[in-house]
Amino acid sequence: MADVIQAVQSKFPGAILEVVEYQGERTLVVRPERAKAVLAHLKQVEGFNFLVDISSAHWPEEGRIDVVYVVRNLKSREQLRVRTPLPIEDPAVETVSDLWGTADWLEREVYDLMGVQFTGHPDLRRIMLPEDFEGHPLRKEYPMEGDDEWRNYVPPEHGK
Repeated sequence: MADVIQAVQSKFPGAILEVVEYQGERTLVVRPERAKAVLAHLKQVEGFNFLVDISSAHWPEEGRIDVVYVVRNLKSREQLRVRTPLPIEDPAVETVSDLWGTADWLEREVYDLMGVQFTGHPDLRRIMLPEDFEGHPLRKEYPMEGDDEWRNYVPPEHGK
């Protein structure tokens, strides 16, 4: 894995902000404007051909939202995380849906629940919540309770 990280650092000087190792798992922290290029390199050159997941985390006290990609090399069985920090005011990163088809719905989920814009995505719209839903419920400033979480919600009828 060290050779993969060195190759990425050599190919993309200044793109890697940090390499984090925690309990045997490695994470590359990548500048947002270089995230897609790094991920494309990992897939096309380093063999990380399987996109396991895309998730996100909201860090309001640090003023950022992280988008986290988990990629795996099925041949070598290596797994790597790529994390890119985005500003809360305008969280946006380029789509990778053209690299991995599975990114389509994963990016839509992160958009729906966290409000991250994936520029260039072919169909970026809500995937879980209705189109008229206001806000992004996984952000920490989203209210935990209230009367208007889903104004037009009609509960299903059960037992018929």
